Amino acid sequence: MERPGPGGSPLAQVPYTVLLLPLGTSRRDPGAQSFFLWLQRMQALEREQDALWQGLELLERGQAWFADRLREAQHRQLHLGALGEDFLRDPPSEAGLPQLTQIQKVNACLSRLIQKDLSKQQKGVTLSTRELAQPGSLQGQKGPTLV
Repeated sequence: MERPGPGGSPLAQVPYTVLLLPLGTSRRDPGAQSFFLWLQRMQALEREQDALWQGLELLERGQAWFADRLREAQHRQLHLGALGEDFLRDPPSEAGLPQLTQIQKVNACLSRLIQKDLSKQQKGVTLSTRELAQPGSLQGQKGPTLV
């Protein structure tokens, strides 16, 4: 997959490079463990970025597909409007109804995904606002950190 560069032009996909560093310590050394965990987090973030790039590419292709279908539907609507009273002679097309159902399912799925993400962001903002309004109120509590 190609990623856009600084000027918007796509860059070639770069293969992963595995870097092994001899630490000269045991696996139980806290430094070695923290480096290993850092490396795992970096790999997980790279995989997440790859998945997001793939999703973005799919959304761009989907956007083009939706735009084409929209133009076709507008063209059919203009054609039907131009028929005027002769619309009874033109056989109705029911071929688009199964596709309409699929489009509505995709739209609902995308909407749920976006709403879930917006809800998470809103919860993070609400929690941060509460912390600023009441300094020291959450200092003794332990739990997940929302960023």
